[in-house]
Amino acid sequence: MTVYIALPFAVVVYSCMQFIPLITQCKYRIILQRSVIKMKNGEFEDGKYVLRAKIDMSSPNLNMRDPVLYRIKHESHQATGDEWCIYPMYDFSHPIADAVEGITHSLCTLEFEDHRPLYDWTAERVLKAGLVACQPRQIEFSRLNLKYTVLSKRKLIKLVEDKYVNGWDDPRMPTLSGVRRRGMPPAAIRLFCERMGISKSDSNIDFNIMEDCAREVLDDESPRAFAILDPLKVTIKNWGGSAKEDFEVPRHPKRDELGERTVPFGKSLYIERSDFFDLEGPEGEANGGKAPKGFKRLLPGGKVRLKYAYVISCDEVVRDPNTNEPTELQCTLYPETRAGITPEGEARVQGIIQWVEASTAARVQVMQYDRLFKVEEPGKESGEFTDDINKETLKVMNDVVVEPSVAMDALGLIARIRKGSASDEDKLYHSALTYQFERSGYFALDSSSTESNLVFNRVVTLRDTWAAPPKSKQPKQKNQQNNSPKKGGGQATIVEDARRVALRAGTILEAGPHPEADSLIICKLDCGDTNEAGEAAEPRTVVAGLAGKIPFDKLTNRKVVCITNLKPAKMRGIESGAMLLAASDGKEGDEETVELLDVPDSVPNGELLSFENMEPCEPDGMLKSKGALKVWDRVKAKLRVDENGEAIYQDDDVVRKILTSAGPIKVESLKQSIIG
Repeated sequence: MTVYIALPFAVVVYSCMQFIPLITQCKYRIILQRSVIKMKNGEFEDGKYVLRAKIDMSSPNLNMRDPVLYRIKHESHQATGDEWCIYPMYDFSHPIADAVEGITHSLCTLEFEDHRPLYDWTAERVLKAGLVACQPRQIEFSRLNLKYTVLSKRKLIKLVEDKYVNGWDDPRMPTLSGVRRRGMPPAAIRLFCERMGISKSDSNIDFNIMEDCAREVLDDESPRAFAILDPLKVTIKNWGGSAKEDFEVPRHPKRDELGERTVPFGKSLYIERSDFFDLEGPEGEANGGKAPKGFKRLLPGGKVRLKYAYVISCDEVVRDPNTNEPTELQCTLYPETRAGITPEGEARVQGIIQWVEASTAARVQVMQYDRLFKVEEPGKESGEFTDDINKETLKVMNDVVVEPSVAMDALGLIARIRKGSASDEDKLYHSALTYQFERSGYFALDSSSTESNLVFNRVVTLRDTWAAPPKSKQPKQKNQQNNSPKKGGGQATIVEDARRVALRAGTILEAGPHPEADSLIICKLDCGDTNEAGEAAEPRTVVAGLAGKIPFDKLTNRKVVCITNLKPAKMRGIESGAMLLAASDGKEGDEETVELLDVPDSVPNGELLSFENMEPCEPDGMLKSKGALKVWDRVKAKLRVDENGEAIYQDDDVVRKILTSAGPIKVESLKQSIIG
């Protein structure tokens, strides 16, 4: 501390003496040193005196008008206690600390741009006095602001001190300790920063971009496991007593090097309550005694496949006498259906659900975190950012059951953490253990976990659940791009994002399963393409994630909406030359209902669709650059199905129908749904 303080004092003496005649410098130096010593020893109260640099009171930059270098502050320091009662101002200590530490480039946010002259002034004089060996340079960039959160230190302190969150490492906090505890992988943060890049313009980044980066990294890194968040007991009537059967299943469907895990199976199981629809209970009565459209899981008297295991049928529902809610399902198992086998002559069971064997299951606590704020810019409309806190930001689930391999992995990591590591570089964190709990999301072990109480934090859901039309108005030019100049020169035309995307009518000629991926299908699509001779070109190959969503016989010869100017992408080894547009109810996994956008049969293949009350589309030849691909991302975020089942494009408060020459685009039954 003594060395550090000596450096600024040398600069102070030097800077204050440079305009004083040589014969009087000694006198002023002595007075200055005595005053500083009294300030340092606490002989003056806070604010009575300050130490300023004599620079230029006529400078147009306020920061250069004899700025304050030191002020009196009677507060304890974390390193020196109460020994010092003066502290340097940030603008003064910043360049000196950088120079002492050998920093060559100090990266700051844009609000420090006006402070750069003082930074340079101080750094030059420290170097000239021979106190350091190099002069650092300050460079400003825009701050990476995120929607649905706050980054101001003042606001973060308020969240902690007023108990809106549980400390600085609360998994909802945008702090390094917070995101680490939640389970956000470092690689996801690096990927997010790489995608956002560096800018000199202020921006507010969608939070779902960061979540998408987390999903991408966690999908590759995280092993899979069965976890039942809301358990419903299932008893297999024809299972032999307490006998157990072990299934060896892969830890990760795409990474064989992670090996296999053992999943026990027995007479008593747990399944998700949401995987059973009770036709005779309260939910059935509310739905007219019918299952929801597209529901493929277990019904009374129906069948479902337990993933990796057997097909079962529900024979009897045991109910709570007070609420009439199901408490147990009595089921029959079909031994001949083991491990995905469908006996010859029998129809394939469509629904597949996860399960956990009851006697070997481990009970854990799950913290389902969501975004801390319910609006994109907290406090902008309400005036007080704490008024916009999401009241449902945390849901604590105490009765979650997981397969035994999860508990074994967690206990092993806890033991290694307790043992400690030789260096900080090898330090282990609880959140290093992550899983994809199938059909539920990505979860990480919490640092509060003990051998008797394992706690898992939800890092992110399997897909974005916050998709909604943008509410904040943006300047028009931000959502527009300049196309190439018109022939003959002149100013470049400005084309709205929606008009740059080639939405065309096409017909699916054939459809079948993907040979390498159960979730994908392959289609042959006639998009009306022609060759150089003007003749009909070969149909495009399209890979789509519609397996199990729409039967193949309902795809063939169907007129659909497709995007034809996206960059072709390989999907599990097969290149997709276009993209099908479909509506979704936004649910996850098998619960999701998907419907393709319907085009009137009279519309010719290749017809370019338009938007109501908008000029005709002028699509780019190919959306393949990073900037061009973001055009489609922005357009997709504004596509919806309205209450009438018609496809619309909602830009701020303006709603436009998507039109063909024969009328609007519609879907069969979905209303108020997303399009993607």
